[in-house]
Amino acid sequence: MEWLKSKSLKQSFFIISSLFLCAGLLLSVMSFMLCINLRNDIEPYPKYEISLDESGNIASSDKANTDTELENNNAHNTQIIFLNILQFVLPVLFVILSLVLADIVFYRLKLKKPLLVLQSSAERIRHQDLDFEIKKCADDELGMLCSAFEKMRIELLNNNRKLWRQIEERKRLNAAFSHDLRNPVTVLKGSTTLLKKKLKNGNFDNENVEETISLIGQYTNRIEGYIEAMTTAQKLEDWKCSPSSVNWSVLTNELEHSLSFLSEDMGKKIIFSFNDTDSKLFVDRTIIQNVAENLVNNALRYANTVVNVELSHKNEEMMISIFDDGLGFSSAILQKGAAPFLRDGDAAKQEHFGMGLYICRLLCEKHGGNLVIENTANGAKVTASFQILKP
Repeated sequence: MEWLKSKSLKQSFFIISSLFLCAGLLLSVMSFMLCINLRNDIEPYPKYEISLDESGNIASSDKANTDTELENNNAHNTQIIFLNILQFVLPVLFVILSLVLADIVFYRLKLKKPLLVLQSSAERIRHQDLDFEIKKCADDELGMLCSAFEKMRIELLNNNRKLWRQIEERKRLNAAFSHDLRNPVTVLKGSTTLLKKKLKNGNFDNENVEETISLIGQYTNRIEGYIEAMTTAQKLEDWKCSPSSVNWSVLTNELEHSLSFLSEDMGKKIIFSFNDTDSKLFVDRTIIQNVAENLVNNALRYANTVVNVELSHKNEEMMISIFDDGLGFSSAILQKGAAPFLRDGDAAKQEHFGMGLYICRLLCEKHGGNLVIENTANGAKVTASFQILKP
């Protein structure tokens, strides 16, 4: 019966039903003929004896008139009636029985195992248990349905993992945000306490009061910047990738033109390089523009004199590699990667909030790519990759 597993449900049902129906018809014919033969073997007529009377006329004597013969004749008639009934009932019974057996065999052979697998899989998926594999039971329609369930399970598992990563990332973001807010809040509390003491004691020094108020204003602006950075990061997590078709030459010219303005006020130079192969790409230009601007701004901040920007694409991936001739990334940043609120040096003295690389990483992941940071012999290097999507 293994060859039936490769057949479709319609073919299998037709083959099994035909085989059992033929067997049922064969048994029906055999039973019909058997009943005819048995009926012929039974003597249904009474025995007669022929004799002549005294005048020479023929006289018959019916022995069935005796009680014994009557009983035998009734028994013969009963058997004949019973065989007549069987002659028509057995063929119908065999046909019905063959169809019932065909249904049972079809269910056990083609339906039982796939249905159990699908029912069990649906129950496990309903309870959020996705760590299993739905095996294809056959090459028929139910086997294709099992494969479809497996694809759905994999997609649900990937979506759940992505959701879990987003939740964990949000937790880390909230923890980092809360941690970085402690210092400004502590300074504000201390400044407020100091002002209260001076008000209570009447010991006012205009210069010291102005310094305290200036410090309060500085850290208030810093907290405002933290909140803005946090809001931006959370909005970016909900950003949808909206790709469109663009020529490679047009995209590189746009990036070169817009990024060139970033270095005008810094006294540093940006050198662009990109391959000359012209082709159409299906990408989100806004995401690529934001990532490039963030990375170049970050590189200009730490570079000594020059920043190199390399634009390239191959197969189904576009890459932006940015090099600077600064001191490179610290070991803490290389170890933790593009984490939120991660900065080099004294964080309290820096104007930025350590969100640039984190935002770039989020945008790269939105576009199916990633962000890699490393040090070279001449400074730092950041490579942003983006998946070239299909229209």
